[in-house]
Amino acid sequence: MITQAVAMAATTGVGIALIVLGLRRRPQASAVPGMGVSGTGTRAAMHRAARRVERDLVRKQQLSQDAAMVERTLEVHALIKLGGLVVGAVLVAVVMMLFPVVLGVSVPPMLVVACAAAGALGGWWLPDSMMKTQAEQERERFKQSSEAWLELVAQLVTAGADEHAALNAAARCSNQPAFTALRDALAEASARGEPPWNGLRRLAESRRLRFLDPFIASLELAGTTGAGARQAILSQVDAARSKSLAEADAEAASASEKMGAPLALIGGAFMVLMGYPPLAGILNSDAIPTGF
Repeated sequence: MITQAVAMAATTGVGIALIVLGLRRRPQASAVPGMGVSGTGTRAAMHRAARRVERDLVRKQQLSQDAAMVERTLEVHALIKLGGLVVGAVLVAVVMMLFPVVLGVSVPPMLVVACAAAGALGGWWLPDSMMKTQAEQERERFKQSSEAWLELVAQLVTAGADEHAALNAAARCSNQPAFTALRDALAEASARGEPPWNGLRRLAESRRLRFLDPFIASLELAGTTGAGARQAILSQVDAARSKSLAEADAEAASASEKMGAPLALIGGAFMVLMGYPPLAGILNSDAIPTGF
């Protein structure tokens, strides 16, 4: 009887596992990129070389944008990468050479060299990854601050202020990094005798701030075609509000969806805990009366 109870418990566990697997989100199928040029020989080799150069240029541009986002020069980042390379190689080599002393295991010199090379590679790559993560966090903060800046611009424009004056006045309302960058971009454009959207575009391109592109395009369109700049600013602010609300709703829905599997697991465990004692009593032959 105990064996049967164990079997039923195992079956219940398998069922709970299937429930959890069923509630997991399926990854979306990604499209398989096709080759742009078919064939072999010189043409295919030139195509692969061109794609490689393009990827290298894009990677360098993204690295420069990330460095600008965290307010770090490429020279400083190069020094950090060189330091990571040396530290990674030395650290791994020291650990490998301590193996015979600590564990009594001899390590071949070639293995030490190979592990040191791997440590150097990791130390060279790690600063790029850390800077990319930090840059994405700074972009998210910049996005939130820019939305507050647009809200201030909309309020000033609604109160009757000039559109260009409202952009500068709203940027002077705070000393946060995002407001400082916006203020400097507008001041640079004014010093060059350029419209404000040129300065904002340079800022967006240097730091890869794609969320500013719709507002910059709308402001430029209104300034070059004679359309209402006031209405363009207000419409972009309304669009930013709607997008923020949609993103908040999506995050809330994603969080509630992720809670489905833990809730299903808790429910299954509760059923097992509540149902096992009576089930064990029924399966136990000693508990069944044999007569009167």
